[in-house]
Amino acid sequence: WECSATDICDTDVEVVCDPPSGSSFPLGETTVTCTATDDSGNETVLTFTVTVVDTTAPDLTVPEDMTVEQSELGGSTVEWECTASDICDTDVSVVCDPASGTLFPLGETTVTCTATDDSGNETTKTFTVTVVDTTAPELTVPQDITMEQESSEGTVVTWECSATDICDTDVEVVCDPASGSSFPLGQTTVTCTATDD
Repeated sequence: WECSATDICDTDVEVVCDPPSGSSFPLGETTVTCTATDDSGNETVLTFTVTVVDTTAPDLTVPEDMTVEQSELGGSTVEWECTASDICDTDVSVVCDPASGTLFPLGETTVTCTATDDSGNETTKTFTVTVVDTTAPELTVPQDITMEQESSEGTVVTWECSATDICDTDVEVVCDPASGSSFPLGQTTVTCTATDD
């Protein structure tokens, strides 16, 4: 800034400001005191205020949309890192909802992350975590079965199949022909299919 002073006797009045023009001012209010002194030692003192404000939001970087395989019954635990920088705050707070390390359910979940600097300026960004289940169930079927024919119409044969899955506690198993069907003389192939949710 510039200050000026006039005097009835002194054509070149000295003006000194504290802090001086060109100083680095911190965030907030600073009072500048300027003193004009003429050759006779007479002084006039005036003040003004320099207010440095921070209205610039921080820069926030979040992950790209993520797709992960379901790893347990309730979903998958997903972790990530977000970074934020600010011209005034060296340690910007970043909060995500849901947080990194949360168990995410099957399907899409939007994560909202907010970076807040010391002045309360905020930047919010989102990304999507998609938990997918592309893992087929494990199916157990009987060994090949050989039965003696019971009648001219065939033989009723029963068996049990079981299936387990990382995501589904009650996997549907369907066999064709079904257990309990009447089988004709000779060899018949039974095809069993386990399907999860």
